[in-house]
Amino acid sequence: MNTKFDIQKAPRAFRTISEVARELNLQPYVIRFWESQFKQIKPMRRKGGRRYYRPRDIDFLKGLKALLHGENMTIKKVKETIIKRGKDFIVNWPNEVPVEPSVIGKRRVQIKFSHAGKKTLYIKSSISEQQRLKINSLIEALNRVRKQMLANTSI
Repeated sequence: MNTKFDIQKAPRAFRTISEVARELNLQPYVIRFWESQFKQIKPMRRKGGRRYYRPRDIDFLKGLKALLHGENMTIKKVKETIIKRGKDFIVNWPNEVPVEPSVIGKRRVQIKFSHAGKKTLYIKSSISEQQRLKINSLIEALNRVRKQMLANTSI
């Protein structure tokens, strides 16, 4: 009897652990380990204990893989992220729209510490042009106040 299992399932269909592992390019034992570490992964079980993963479980596993393997986060750090931001953050992680490189700017700020002299900080930020103008005006105002204070103390 010649049977083929390459039949495409419906997008909302449940998947076995081997199908999920193949889709995520992982070994099934990795998924079982993650299941033991993250209580948010709860596959449905049928007779014999066979796991069936819902599409939402698979999305969560994709987010975990992106954070653990792509972002090199530790399991502890991912758990903290889940506590702070929730399961939906992990589910949506691979689908998040990345910030365009043109929006990220590098700003050089010199700060004079009385004990360490001048220090230059480079700050990367993703801000709008309007926010950048506000920050620049605040920095200029602070520099004017600093100059006035230095002029008053030197008398």
